[in-house]
Amino acid sequence: MTPFDATRLRVSAIQALLCSQTAPDALVCILGLDSRYSSEAEELFCFLFPSIRKAEPSAQLDDDIIDDVVIAIKSDSIHIYCNPLNYRLLLPYICGLSGLIVHCLSDIEYEDCDFAEEFKINSFVRMLQGCNEIGIPHRVANHHGTHFDKFDIEKWPLIQAYAMDDFRSGGFFTLVHHVVDCSSLLSSIYGQLDPISMKKLLSTDMVQLAQHWQAMCSVISTETKGKPMGKVLISRLFEPLSTYYDYGMIKYAGMHRVKKPFLLCGSDTRGCISYGEKGDVRTHISPDCLHMVVQAVSPGAPLSCSRTYFFVPDFSPDSVADHADIECNEDARLLSDLYNRTISAVNLAMEVFSSSLSSQQAEQAALSCIKPLLVERNFSQVNIQFSLEAYDCLGCLLETKDGENQSAVNVAGVIISDIPSLLERGSNLGAVMYSDCFVLSTVVVLNEETGKKEDKTEMVNLTANIPQFRCFLAAEAARVYCGSDRAWLLSGEDKCWGPLLMHGKQVTLAGTARNSYMSGELVVRTGGIAFLPEFGLPVKIPKAKMRAMELYDGDKANELAVLVITATPCIVANIPLSLRNENNLLFIAFRPKTNAYRALFNQVASTTHKLASLSTQQQEVYDHLVDCLLGAKSVQEANPRFFSSLNLNWHLHRNPILSCHLDVIMGSISSEKSFRKPLKTHEKVLVTIVTGIPASNKETVAKCIVEFSSENTRWVVYSGTKHVLPSTGLHFSIKKCQDFLTSAVRSHHSTIDGKALQVLLLLPDLTDICTVVRTIEGHPEPAVAAALAIGSVTTAVDPAATFLCNRVVVPSFPEVLASGWVNVIVITNTSATAPVKLVSRLLHEICPLASQIFADGGRLSESKDLDVILSEAVFSETCNLQARYFSRPDWQANTSKLLVTPLKTHAGEGEAESLQTLVKQQKLESLVLQFTGDLDIRSLTDQLKTLKPFSDDQGMLHGVYLVRGLVRCARPGSNVSAIYDVSFCSANDDVCIIAADQHNKWPVLEKVVFDEWSIDLSCHSVAADSSSLEFLGYNLKKGDLQVFLQQCTSAVSMI
Repeated sequence: MTPFDATRLRVSAIQALLCSQTAPDALVCILGLDSRYSSEAEELFCFLFPSIRKAEPSAQLDDDIIDDVVIAIKSDSIHIYCNPLNYRLLLPYICGLSGLIVHCLSDIEYEDCDFAEEFKINSFVRMLQGCNEIGIPHRVANHHGTHFDKFDIEKWPLIQAYAMDDFRSGGFFTLVHHVVDCSSLLSSIYGQLDPISMKKLLSTDMVQLAQHWQAMCSVISTETKGKPMGKVLISRLFEPLSTYYDYGMIKYAGMHRVKKPFLLCGSDTRGCISYGEKGDVRTHISPDCLHMVVQAVSPGAPLSCSRTYFFVPDFSPDSVADHADIECNEDARLLSDLYNRTISAVNLAMEVFSSSLSSQQAEQAALSCIKPLLVERNFSQVNIQFSLEAYDCLGCLLETKDGENQSAVNVAGVIISDIPSLLERGSNLGAVMYSDCFVLSTVVVLNEETGKKEDKTEMVNLTANIPQFRCFLAAEAARVYCGSDRAWLLSGEDKCWGPLLMHGKQVTLAGTARNSYMSGELVVRTGGIAFLPEFGLPVKIPKAKMRAMELYDGDKANELAVLVITATPCIVANIPLSLRNENNLLFIAFRPKTNAYRALFNQVASTTHKLASLSTQQQEVYDHLVDCLLGAKSVQEANPRFFSSLNLNWHLHRNPILSCHLDVIMGSISSEKSFRKPLKTHEKVLVTIVTGIPASNKETVAKCIVEFSSENTRWVVYSGTKHVLPSTGLHFSIKKCQDFLTSAVRSHHSTIDGKALQVLLLLPDLTDICTVVRTIEGHPEPAVAAALAIGSVTTAVDPAATFLCNRVVVPSFPEVLASGWVNVIVITNTSATAPVKLVSRLLHEICPLASQIFADGGRLSESKDLDVILSEAVFSETCNLQARYFSRPDWQANTSKLLVTPLKTHAGEGEAESLQTLVKQQKLESLVLQFTGDLDIRSLTDQLKTLKPFSDDQGMLHGVYLVRGLVRCARPGSNVSAIYDVSFCSANDDVCIIAADQHNKWPVLEKVVFDEWSIDLSCHSVAADSSSLEFLGYNLKKGDLQVFLQQCTSAVSMI
């Protein structure tokens, strides 16, 4: 996710709340000295712009420069004041925000300190024009701050300056505006588990929790080995987790947490149900303690998990002649068996809840997994407690609602308590407990064949990497046994087990269950194998209890190698419960480039059958081991489908995604298989789309594409840029384009010459590319739609025509260049006077997936550039497909209604199938003037260059942006008049006046079959002596424009 995606998501979330009738008109964030270094404003700033403080450019700027920012968020726009220095820092985050208005001086203007301060205050006043109620954050998330007093805000320097008469604000800030505390409003936003919060949760909180859990395991291992059980302090074992929680909660003083960490041993584990509410527990571990229950909680985050670990083994190692044996405690076996059921119950409950979103069904599934065992053992007094809770990303408990997938971390857990002892009648063993954190993500999927919508839910277990099983051999007899057993296994030849073949470290033993693996050493003898784990008793498998032992290495060098052992059923009692499975399969994994890996192939592989492939179950285990052992993958890397779904979920906002597109983004199938049935090369019609911002020479770019393309290509060209008089604005006609594509496909199928056919669509200025794509893919004739394939979209951009004034970009600039919709950007002006570097970076931030080509005047000459533009598949690449859903989440919502409820040009005028150009900021107005009389070309050119857009004191734009039309002018040096095509863009003073009969046409090339490049003069007779000009701009006044025309000639009569 790009910085812009993150900011867009969070700004949109705040704007959605501001749409409420009870919400303030604007939310204000003032940084730095101007707000007396408000920590609440800093928190909001970092929330809107994640990681901006860690960005590389920020290290090159002083804090007072970075903090020179004022933000006002409204329901339909966002105002940002910044300086030219931190503007470059903010650019990646704000570049494509809809409704963005930037208040920023030029570098030269900013050098005047007094002028810069006045500009800041004026900008602040303009931001809040028309706003009655202003919201200001007063409390940091999850903190109980002091009572909000709006008059404290008057102490802020910028607020004090607001009241100065020079700025015509109307008086004191708190008197002009009703100031309210918006902390409660923001707390709901801060607690949402969006992709940015999830990333922080996994990269910081989850890592810290896992590290402290591992530290706890190390402490337990050390303490139980060096002391008798009765002298081990429980507080010492628990110290890593308790310290982590207590010190972490200092930052969140006053915050109430439902869950707290604990570590309980033996019969005291009964207290895990209501920890902290019952009496004191033991300070030392009892000598006969069998197990412990531990719960870890992340401070200031929703993460928590609980496990049951053991101090005695749950199995008896295989008996070997001439060697002492050790028996398993029956109570330990019982506890282990029940604990294994809790794990299965929690996993089943998570799966049921992810599919049904019903906590009741999840509970029933969990209980059904445990109760049969209790009935079998006649344990009627045993209690089972199932819990399913939801927390926001700050760790606050949420109310769960069936059927609703909240953006929350869910915690599912099972406790089995009051477990009776099998060895001592009437004795209570305590409880076993297991819980995990998981998150759901739901995407609405639209079936393209049936038109039905359904929810597709993905799940990820955040705490899956916390070890489920651990056995710390606290009993002296068990430790002595392990020591003697290890010495015996590594000794010389044994009459039962034969000579030693290999001994290797960094080996992993696993069963078929996920996360059931353990690390340790492997000893291989001719009579069997033995695994010596880091924790617990050795696992010995004699050759007599093996049905088969086979080797698999994927037939590749430096791949994970595994010994797949199929054991006899009698092995069950001699292996840990976590490794047992119905098929009695065991896997021993060897990491490449280790001594054990080399010893395996040097000393064992020659005597072992090698597998060419694995069964489905075996392959799943192998892939899981590869992920865990080789990739060292994080939760995010190991679950790409879930995180793709999470990104889609937050970007789509319940808008649907096509099922075939979802499979591509999730990685189930390739992009080539996701669209229509593949056609033969000569049947396929490739569509190349060329567009651009006004006055950027996109026509030249289009002509170069056709002229320099392969001679084996036949072209059909559609241009939607021709004028219609009286002018009704620039428009793209859906029906005409589809009729054109139909003719092109049919003519191609009727021609058999072996040449490939390509369609070039040259779009009008500021046309919505999304609608053009929907026009092509949603063609009403299935055969035509199947034959069409969009190769690439190319946009021409002149840096000098990018900004209207100051930092205000031309209308719909971010939307026309939305990521995923544009594949190639041709920068058509590289002169020193154009802001090439700034615009190039802006384009990269808005559209990071697009290639940038520099070609002055749009004249393409490099073959490599043409190869990129004429790509056959770049538009359909997975990254671009996903980006299209991110930037335009509703683009598939109304595909079926494309021709039923079309958009109109403007004000309800024009053709029924015509489409208005995109304008999401201040409304772009259109005003058409019709008149008679001849204009003077030189006067018209001079007067057009006087039309400049500007911003008034309230930040509103005024003036003309574009002028287009057909007018009658006297030919230079002649008394004869003619019709001229006029186009003008005030952003870069580009004036183009060309005689209509001499208008640029396509080169006379055999490869161009037919085109629609000509200007339509059928409705404009030369004898009619009439002209028409359309003016596009802001706050246009008809009288001013009529005066403008009269200055071009003295013989103009308005119609």
